[in-house]
Amino acid sequence: MRPAGIVAAVLLCVGGALQFFSAESDFQEHHRDQFLISSQAATYAPLVAEHLQGPVGYITDAEPGSNADASLFLSAQYLMAPVLLVKGTNSGFVIGNFSKPADFEAIGRSQGLRVAHDYGDGLVLYKRLP
Repeated sequence: MRPAGIVAAVLLCVGGALQFFSAESDFQEHHRDQFLISSQAATYAPLVAEHLQGPVGYITDAEPGSNADASLFLSAQYLMAPVLLVKGTNSGFVIGNFSKPADFEAIGRSQGLRVAHDYGDGLVLYKRLP
């Protein structure tokens, strides 16, 4: 290969890298953490430290099938990995992820659960009643 060809190849590579960096920077600026998963990590940290064994149930007050329901569940799955989360209350332990203040003990009792720990910010760990 001639020196001119090598120079051209290097310039094309550098130009492509700069274009990719620019496009990625624009994307990240306009599509930041829209579901606030990074801030949820701090909320979930004490629950993760419990080292639960799956499957663990999951309930929320979000409208079933809504984008909020899906994003809350998927972010919880991500943050609790490798613990398997399943929607519903049929497990020994159930995570409650609520967006509004409520009587979490009453919600649990209605599902045959008791509050094992209230972590604040609407995050509750329930245990199935015997």
